[in-house]
Amino acid sequence: MLLWRVTGTFDLGELRTMVTSGAVPVGGLALITFCIYLGAVGKSAQFPLHTWLPDAMEGPTPVSALIHAATMVTAGVYLLHRTIFLFPPEVLMIVVWIGAFTALLAAVLACVQDDIKRVLAYSTVSQLGYMMAAIGAGFSAVGFFHLLTHGLFKALLFLGAGAVIHAVHSNDLPHMGGLAKKMPQTAIVFVIGTLSLAGIPLFGGFLSKEEILGATLAGHQTGPFVLLMIVAFLTAFYMFRVVFLAFFASPAQAGHYAYTGPAGGHDDGGHHAAPHDPPAVMMLPLWILALLSLGVGLYSTISGHILQFGPAEGEHTAPAWLTPAAVGVAIAGIALAWLVYQRRTIDAGKLAAAFGPIRTAALHKFWLDDIYEGVLALALLTFSRIVGWFDRYLVDGVLNVVSAWTVSTGDVLRTVQTGRAQDYVYGVAVGLLILLLWIRWALT
Repeated sequence: MLLWRVTGTFDLGELRTMVTSGAVPVGGLALITFCIYLGAVGKSAQFPLHTWLPDAMEGPTPVSALIHAATMVTAGVYLLHRTIFLFPPEVLMIVVWIGAFTALLAAVLACVQDDIKRVLAYSTVSQLGYMMAAIGAGFSAVGFFHLLTHGLFKALLFLGAGAVIHAVHSNDLPHMGGLAKKMPQTAIVFVIGTLSLAGIPLFGGFLSKEEILGATLAGHQTGPFVLLMIVAFLTAFYMFRVVFLAFFASPAQAGHYAYTGPAGGHDDGGHHAAPHDPPAVMMLPLWILALLSLGVGLYSTISGHILQFGPAEGEHTAPAWLTPAAVGVAIAGIALAWLVYQRRTIDAGKLAAAFGPIRTAALHKFWLDDIYEGVLALALLTFSRIVGWFDRYLVDGVLNVVSAWTVSTGDVLRTVQTGRAQDYVYGVAVGLLILLLWIRWALT
């Protein structure tokens, strides 16, 4: 409504013309655009309103793929992409910093998750932060391009996780291991999705993530750039942690899904069938998404151009060292995950102990959920006390006054009923007299 009062229209074409012509100065839209951004913060799970998204993956995995990859959470990014021309620099500064911080926070949280879908959910929050950082740096087309590539490989990863869960009947990574031999097709497509998310050349997310890093540099956002480089390392690390624990490492609990009964289905003891690739109806979408991720990755890597949507933006030239640096940190993350979870050269427990305070905070989700629950509990307690006071002193008070008035009125009216016939005769006579007097008065 504020935008309507200032401009008199909601049409984006008209708004762009008004801003371009100077009829509506961008500087005067700071409050309006900040409010628009707050809506996008909740919709696209930006800090501090990111806590709902990991819990949203509790539903069926295909639904999670739609929510996290294609429809729901990307709406905030899309909104900012379409309205970026309205945003003044001071609001864009907030967008880029919160986006970069959200990306880092969610990446740290993903590193300590044992639920395979929860890892992917925090990864979604982190990648949404990447997209917002690009928009805040002034290159919304770059953020929107990452939205496209992320939609492909994140849907692939979620459906791949669904195939794994379908096979082992558990979401927990400690209950998996060695699945590459039992589920080779699933392993291949999942690795393709992981390489895309890690930003490895020739795969879906390579150019889009590199372009975001270049955009932050071109927008002179050195701080967010450093945060996003750390996120690139953590992303490769936590995703290949999933790959190694689920598909290549020795099963930590092989008996968890070991099947000893007759072929097909369940045996009488209730054991599940041995893990295997899903049927074609589940496998075909995985291959389609894998090929699309590879196709976009090959095209963008070879051509060096993003798929442009909407009005063209100014080109930015990334420094020559950016590509080797971005790929290098991703490879470093993969190498660390391999040494810790596959080769076991580095003890996972000692690595976790080295980051003791951070790990403890991450396991508690940095206590943000507890803070929100405490605030909600306090609000509910305050509200209940207000309602209690209203009920006790207003509602009950009115009812008590009405009931007391009813009792006193009844006491007065009760005296009219004496039980003596002569009193009733007197009453009838008085009433008749009054009636006659009224008739006489009416006729004169």
